[in-house]
Amino acid sequence: MSVPISWYLLLAAVLFCVGIVGALTRRNGIAIFLSIELMLNAANLTLVAYARMLGDQAGQMVVF
Repeated sequence: MSVPISWYLLLAAVLFCVGIVGALTRRNGIAIFLSIELMLNAANLTLVAYARMLGDQAGQMVVF
């Protein structure tokens, strides 16, 4: 059983939105950097999901 790519993209969108809200509402520098890291992880998840869909390893190499 395979998980559809739409679930990965939805999870990445939710993570990215949480990161944006965290980066815009926090005053602590460390918390802002953690929120930015969350947004970067969402982008990495999107790249890996599309690489899996296309059967290409390039997206995974970019993430690595």
